[in-house]
Amino acid sequence: MTDAMIELDVSTPWEPPAPDRRGRRRWFALAAVLVVAGSLHSAAAARHGLAPLYQADPNVLTIDAAADRLYLVRQDAGGEAAQAIEAVAPRDGRVLWRRPMEHSESLFVAEGVVLVQDQGAGTGGGYTGRLVAIDGASGTVRWERPLSRRAGMIEPGGPAGVGGPGGRLVLVRDLAWPDEPQGFDTSYGPDDLSVALPLLPHHERYLALELDTGRVVWSVETSPGSVSSLDPTGFSDVTGLSVLDASGVLRVHDLRTGAVAATYRLDWSGAVALHRDGVPGQELVYRAGGRGVDVYDRASGRLLWRWPGDPATGYHGLYPCLQGRYCVSGTDGTDVLNPATGARLWRAERYNAARDGAPGTLMLDAEDGADGRADDVAAFSGDTGALRWHLTGWHLAYSYADRLTRHGAIVWRPVNDLAAVVGLLDPADGTVKVIGRAENFYGTPQCAATDDRIACVAVGRLFVWARP
Repeated sequence: MTDAMIELDVSTPWEPPAPDRRGRRRWFALAAVLVVAGSLHSAAAARHGLAPLYQADPNVLTIDAAADRLYLVRQDAGGEAAQAIEAVAPRDGRVLWRRPMEHSESLFVAEGVVLVQDQGAGTGGGYTGRLVAIDGASGTVRWERPLSRRAGMIEPGGPAGVGGPGGRLVLVRDLAWPDEPQGFDTSYGPDDLSVALPLLPHHERYLALELDTGRVVWSVETSPGSVSSLDPTGFSDVTGLSVLDASGVLRVHDLRTGAVAATYRLDWSGAVALHRDGVPGQELVYRAGGRGVDVYDRASGRLLWRWPGDPATGYHGLYPCLQGRYCVSGTDGTDVLNPATGARLWRAERYNAARDGAPGTLMLDAEDGADGRADDVAAFSGDTGALRWHLTGWHLAYSYADRLTRHGAIVWRPVNDLAAVVGLLDPADGTVKVIGRAENFYGTPQCAATDDRIACVAVGRLFVWARP
């Protein structure tokens, strides 16, 4: 088994990477970082080789993309506390529109629409936020809804077959009871991350809205003591909504209508911290105040097996993987488990963070506690655990969706302390095609892709290259 080959543009000499100064990754803090102000400009002289087509002065905070637009959150010229959302034409960097943005706001990009979530809180601690849908082409407000939080997107082409004028729905959690107590119920156990604590009893209401208009298509409401669960796929899409009550009754809702499509009775009752869809036909239940996960067969309600958890080795959860198996990842590796019994089928030593990979393979990178910016990626056969390919020295670039582009995952590699090359990783064979090089490119870059551009933000600066 050989390491993956690197495909380089021979027009630019390769420089061996010098030891880089690594810093701990803080993905969760990206939206709170402030950078100095600046403006976009084109660089005509850079339109050749691996140099960026254009770049921006260092005032860009975060980036996301749709098919034909880049969306930047950047420091506004109005002062230290001011931010703005900018829609940018990816081909030349022209600013299409701008909108002021509060520090309590965050954005999510859907095709044609930008959802801006305000997480504001009132003086008494109650939630006062709202969800605003902005037209991606013009920057005008399409609709807004107070006391609502985005829960996920419902795709028309998904298993639910959802329709609608624009085809796509946004699922929101409607905060119709803002004065109810919030937070975890600590009466079930100590302040210990290995103990599953339930939320304090509260009502919930989910609404499916037309993305284009904000019209309510359906709603589902739960009562205190019941626990809802959204079955996600990837970063943002929702493929299922289910509700489990304290008597063990599990109700699965149809995402086309919100109606109950199936009801199961699990052989168990009691308080639930959380639950989620397992592999097809199974449900994962985290008991309130307990450790580990109970795996149930939905049809019979029978408890199949129990994963006890292992805080000593750093395991942090059981999750479906490889289209029909389970994975558990910890500080020293990843185990792949038989869904019927929980027995370990194979193990990947050291590799402990799962990424999107090619069908039938599990792509993992190796993260350690001292340095979260891994530069060691490998792909394993889902059936046997055999190593398919291995790549070192390249970092997977962070994105909001952590998703693969049509041409591969965006990766980067330092060539010295301040410069790097950027490439596209083919998850099928581990080869990398280098597409660009930039100075002042280090830290924790964030990248996104449009139909014809690859764009990255590093140390507050935007770099844009042509997409192969």
